[in-house]
Amino acid sequence: MTPSFVLFDGDQLWIRRSDQATDYLFESPATGPTEPVDDACSVATAAEAPAPDAERIGLRAAFDLLPADGFARVALARQLLHWRLTHRFCGACGAPLERHPAERAMRCPSCELAVYPRINPVVITRVTKGDRILLVHKAGAAVPFWSLVAGFVEAGESLEDAVAREVKEEVGLRVVNIRYAASQPWPFPNNLMLGFTADYAGGEIRPDSVEISEAGWFGRDKLPPIPSRFSIARRLIDAFIEGA
Repeated sequence: MTPSFVLFDGDQLWIRRSDQATDYLFESPATGPTEPVDDACSVATAAEAPAPDAERIGLRAAFDLLPADGFARVALARQLLHWRLTHRFCGACGAPLERHPAERAMRCPSCELAVYPRINPVVITRVTKGDRILLVHKAGAAVPFWSLVAGFVEAGESLEDAVAREVKEEVGLRVVNIRYAASQPWPFPNNLMLGFTADYAGGEIRPDSVEISEAGWFGRDKLPPIPSRFSIARRLIDAFIEGA
């Protein structure tokens, strides 16, 4: 069987469009390291078009073109490719790494260090105050929409501690009733988004002007532009709109 590849040029995914579907698998030889995604395909890089009718798109655009299982596959492929491209040498002794023969890992033949795909935990929180939701606009962001407070979990923190700290740091508010809601792999490049809900407990909104430029309370019928349905942020906001 001819091997199939999910191919990227930088952060751009190669695809082919037709009247029936959008195809993201190619049989053309790939360049650079390859990594199995599943039993049916691998991921690699391709600087040149792998087929005459191939075109490049970003992952966010792929969400609207591919079925859910197809997008999940290319998102995983992007995370794995980023891992392989950024873990070529041992961080302990500097020797070139080799692919582990039995695990999804890179192995140092010199000091035996094993390096697994990196996952960065990020908390994202829907804060509500009665019938209003806290929405923020990221400082320096080119995107026009407002979203939820989010940030990386720091060493030694519980997820709930990270939620309280991020909300306090970014907008100056205290929260209570922190509850887990849902999660989403986020391949930009290797985050795991952990969604929470929380209730306002006190404080006045004071955007930090570093991460957040604007923040405010919004009712269900007066929302600013919000993220697309691609993101967990939108799912959390939609649940608020629906009264959940």
